[in-house]
Amino acid sequence: MKGLRRAAPLSVVYAFMDAVRWRPHAESATPRRDRPIGLYVLEAGGCEGCFMEIESLAGSAFALEQAGFVCVSDPEDADWLLLTGAVTRVCAEMVDRVWRAMPPGRSLIAVGACAVDGGPFPAGYATLGGLQALTPVRRSIPGCPPSPQDILDALQELARL
Repeated sequence: MKGLRRAAPLSVVYAFMDAVRWRPHAESATPRRDRPIGLYVLEAGGCEGCFMEIESLAGSAFALEQAGFVCVSDPEDADWLLLTGAVTRVCAEMVDRVWRAMPPGRSLIAVGACAVDGGPFPAGYATLGGLQALTPVRRSIPGCPPSPQDILDALQELARL
């Protein structure tokens, strides 16, 4: 009798654990990784509109971390470099230093029209234009500025590639 009394509460706990374990879960839109993708945001020059939209993603209104991303403050911890603004002559060396500090497997993503092709700041005395003038742009998020939701959607799409 004593064995039956002890077994009953445990069997309920085990049944509950099995129900939780085998419960169907909704498929995530973003593939799961062992850690979030580290994003290092670098403003290379311009109005900073795209930079502010990215910064708003880190706020409570958007689920940046729930989507599998985290903003990092050190390029050595970053997987992706998000570059905003037209590349100025002063910032070109800084962009190169940040890029070289990032670990292998890094990706460069141009965010906004200025970062892609210079936008309203084409190559001139102070700017080199956008990344297209310096290197092939394989990943970009268009817009002037793109909305936080557009940026988040594009990051999730790029993570699936």
